[in-house]
Amino acid sequence: MSGSDYPRTLRAELGAAGIIGLRRERIVAEIEDHLACDPGADLGDPRLLARQFADELGTLLARRAAVRSFTGLAVAGLLFAAAFIGSPAAAFGAAPANAPLLGQLARIVAVLAPQFAFAAGLLAMLRAVSGRHARVIGAPAARMIVRRAIVATGSGLAAMISLGVIALAFSGHVSSGWQTLALIASGGGALAIAAALPALRAAIRLRPVADGPQGDLFDDLGPFVPAVLRGHPWRLAVLVAGGVAVAIALAGVPGHDLYDGIARGIADGALCLLAFATLGRYLGLWSPGDAPAGGEPAGRRSGLMPR
Repeated sequence: MSGSDYPRTLRAELGAAGIIGLRRERIVAEIEDHLACDPGADLGDPRLLARQFADELGTLLARRAAVRSFTGLAVAGLLFAAAFIGSPAAAFGAAPANAPLLGQLARIVAVLAPQFAFAAGLLAMLRAVSGRHARVIGAPAARMIVRRAIVATGSGLAAMISLGVIALAFSGHVSSGWQTLALIASGGGALAIAAALPALRAAIRLRPVADGPQGDLFDDLGPFVPAVLRGHPWRLAVLVAGGVAVAIALAGVPGHDLYDGIARGIADGALCLLAFATLGRYLGLWSPGDAPAGGEPAGRRSGLMPR
């Protein structure tokens, strides 16, 4: 293939691999510059080179989405915690008489959404960090990272919005100082999480095309999981749910609220198992068993990928 045909063919192959817009034009421009300096350079098959770019860029974008979503959630979590710790009973304790329905629904979301956000965000980071030394991860693993980041981001936004709704819905039952704090925390946390949306959108639009194993929770946790639990995701789920239940029950002892703590612990433990059953496959907590075998990404390492 002549030097003049190569960039045009590569542009078409990049589009077929999902690389479009300015990112594609930057790659083509770099290839054109490279050919201008060395017209006889052997860059390999354009299709394989395009797939290599897609694999490397898709891997980079998936990891970036995980890191940025987790960072945003960490900031939002600190703000939420500040509002929660200083909250009056009307906000997160016993519901006041004639409490508005919207406020009661927001209280439920404010209790559940942070747990989903933390779990999914942590899982996304675990998957991204566990394969950080690999230049390319397969499409199934990248898809799991993006899915976890989506759930984490969506749950985090729901938590921050619900905090603002609580502050407004119970305005007659909370102090103006706490209401202001809650609204600031709600807005600031939502902005921190929203800052990760561009990275998440980019990861959704461009993913690796290479085959590879999806992996599961045992791959994420690595040596931290005892050998007796490996290959048995439900054993691990029951163990974690039981630990959550016991921890919440014991938390009620200092306040002489053991029975209520036990009830809340059982409810939270059951919620953990329900979430594992309903979202476990979607979030890659266990392997579906049909992922293709891993392998080296197609094409040669180009060394020209723009960051």
